[in-house]
Amino acid sequence: MPWVNYHSHSLFCDGKAAPEDFITVAIEKGFPAYGYSSHAPVPFSSRWNIDPGKLPAYLEEITRIKNDYADKIQVYTGLEVDFIDGLWGSRASGLKEMAFDYLIGSVHYIGQFPDNTYFCFDGQPEAFFQGMELLYKNDFRKALTVYYDSVRGMVETDVPDIIGHMDKIKMHNTVRTYFSEEDKWYVSQVEETLDQVARFGCIVEVNTRGLYKHNPPMLYPSIWILERIYEKGIPVMINSDSHHPDEIDLGFSYAASVLQDIGFKTLRVLLDGKWQEMPFTENGFSF
Repeated sequence: MPWVNYHSHSLFCDGKAAPEDFITVAIEKGFPAYGYSSHAPVPFSSRWNIDPGKLPAYLEEITRIKNDYADKIQVYTGLEVDFIDGLWGSRASGLKEMAFDYLIGSVHYIGQFPDNTYFCFDGQPEAFFQGMELLYKNDFRKALTVYYDSVRGMVETDVPDIIGHMDKIKMHNTVRTYFSEEDKWYVSQVEETLDQVARFGCIVEVNTRGLYKHNPPMLYPSIWILERIYEKGIPVMINSDSHHPDEIDLGFSYAASVLQDIGFKTLRVLLDGKWQEMPFTENGFSF
């Protein structure tokens, strides 16, 4: 039974292979659809966001792939857009008005250093903890509150189709414990964020990259958050956040099993040009 994946990075940003390499593997695996979501440009130097000058080439290449493989697979053009409160997002950048099939909204930056560079928490643990000390004086509650404030601001301002790796701010918590997911203040932040997502009708992705790249493995979001998502009736999808063709469906069976145990019967997919609910098992979709 086949899967689909809409969170994917190629050589246009920080991926490890050309876009066409991903689609050939997706076809081999029987995917009915595949989506590309390069990291969108940001208004400062970044080693992993697409260069603004390469955006037209990105669109042209995905369009070519879409046309060349139209008889084998549906191809969708997306972006993963960084939301930076007060500075950047899909609306502030004008990307919202461009002809993308979908947009993933993500928060990676949670503050600005004295030298005016932006603090990206999604890096090596050492850099994360150094940033926390310099910018937040190791007040992790404050930093995580800034993160979830940004996610809620993104939902209200940009209304992305998909919320990317919603709780990724936890990613270094196994290296050095800086909060407990059982803390009442943290649970409150998550609940408020989920209520915002439900109001604006966004999809929450179940991102499996932490399962195959993190030690110990972790799912974004955590299982208890997925339980609350189910109770609130928020739609979900499974994405691998792939940076290499071998990763396009890694962790999907485990994630699907978790969702089934919680009670989910369908996943949200983009197929035939529209978002729809599709029944699934731990082995794939029931097309």
